[in-house]
Amino acid sequence: MSGSYSKASDWVYRIFDRRTISVKAKNEQVRKLAVVDLVTNLPFAIDVPAEIDLESLEVGKEYLASLQVYTAQKIDAVPADLAEFFEVVDVDRSIDEFINAYWLYPKIIKFELSEAEQI
Repeated sequence: MSGSYSKASDWVYRIFDRRTISVKAKNEQVRKLAVVDLVTNLPFAIDVPAEIDLESLEVGKEYLASLQVYTAQKIDAVPADLAEFFEVVDVDRSIDEFINAYWLYPKIIKFELSEAEQI
């Protein structure tokens, strides 16, 4: 379901999708991957939950990744003319839109890895 709000984290769940990505770097301390989406050719960061083995994901390899996309509940940094993109949660947006928006507002969009299969 799109647009689920989590009070505990202040993030709104938006969509789930699968993308082909290339891992460019990983930070085991903060459990994040720096990746490039192979469709849009844009870079973004992915949070990796503790239940996923971060060591199994290799830099320089390509994966079909299952991603959960969240937007921040508080969007004060977004200009008023773009706020609707983040505020209207009952509209299903494509993951391409979120990847493009992440490039402009990285602190307001979060991608979380559910699983990854090397291709």
